Amino acid sequence: MKMDFKDIQITFKFRLEELENMIEVYTRQPHKSKLEDGIRHDLRNIRVKVEDRINLEKEAAAQRPSEDMREASANPVSVEHIKETSNE
Repeated sequence: MKMDFKDIQITFKFRLEELENMIEVYTRQPHKSKLEDGIRHDLRNIRVKVEDRINLEKEAAAQRPSEDMREASANPVSVEHIKETSNE
């Protein structure tokens, strides 16, 4: 039975630091084959996508209200409670 490997997908999980290390290793090696060049190119593309995603998440976090504002809106203090504590 002959396998058609062009349709196979493999998923790897690793940290950004590990990705940087793999890119560094592949760039230091001599460029010998198209496969290695393809891996090098794919790893760089992955790094760019990850950095874009990190930047988008940072921008989204900056636009979100602060934790204090979120807690205040989730737990509003009643007027009666404010009056009771101010009289004491």
